[in-house]
Amino acid sequence: MHLSAYFQQTKKLLIVGQETYGWHCKYADVEAQLEFYLNFNMGEKHYSSPFWNITRKVESILGIERYSCAWSNLNRFDHGGGPPEGKILEEVAKLDFLVKEEIQILKPDICLFYTNWKYDHRIKALYPGVQFHDVEGLPNGHFARLFHDELPKVTLRTPHPRTIRMRKWENAFLTFMGSLSTNEQNA
Repeated sequence: MHLSAYFQQTKKLLIVGQETYGWHCKYADVEAQLEFYLNFNMGEKHYSSPFWNITRKVESILGIERYSCAWSNLNRFDHGGGPPEGKILEEVAKLDFLVKEEIQILKPDICLFYTNWKYDHRIKALYPGVQFHDVEGLPNGHFARLFHDELPKVTLRTPHPRTIRMRKWENAFLTFMGSLSTNEQNA
């Protein structure tokens, strides 16, 4: 990824997804993977993808340039086109520390974990003592504000954007993102 636009923003947004969901699985060819991510450019050509469509709307609401967020995944890769399971998941989870290190390096002002509640145990393992608070105006249990000294002041764990759209929570989620005070976003 090119992060020059990310570092030029007054508000820095980091998106943490679940996994890559079946694309570019040449794990042994690191150069090919790097080139693929670079050309992917934060989903620039994925207009109809709920993940990137909602991310573009969040960028707009926050007043930052399109394609200027940073992006990572909790599961560094998928397995057979979907989420890793069983022993594969156990091995992939050993790399969770990379997300924590990315947050430390990137120093985002706002972090959105599009990981749904099914990965809360992994976030809790990364950040012992993290607190999950319901978000007023959004479905309890599905959306949470995360509070921990090592996380940005504005950190949310949300359902995957596809779920947000299918469950018709998109307007409420975007309204909430717009309601964050300037002081809160820049703290």
